[in-house]
Amino acid sequence: MVMPVMDGSTTIAALKRINPEVRIIATSGLNSNRQAANNVGTTHFLNKPFTAETLLIALRRALEE
Repeated sequence: MVMPVMDGSTTIAALKRINPEVRIIATSGLNSNRQAANNVGTTHFLNKPFTAETLLIALRRALEE
C-alpha cells in the first residue's frame, strides 16, 4: 500500500478504472493500511510478512470469487 510515486490506493483506483472486475490482494507491513485498502475496494489483505501458503490461499480465494 505504501509505495513511492503512486501509492497502493491510487494504483488500485487506476486498475479498477481499467477493469472494474479486477481482483486485488493488497499487502502491507502496516496493519493500519487494511482500512485504506478496504476503502478502495480490495477484498483481500495480507499483512507482511506472509508465507507462500498464505499467499496461495488468498490467490485461490480471489480467483474463486
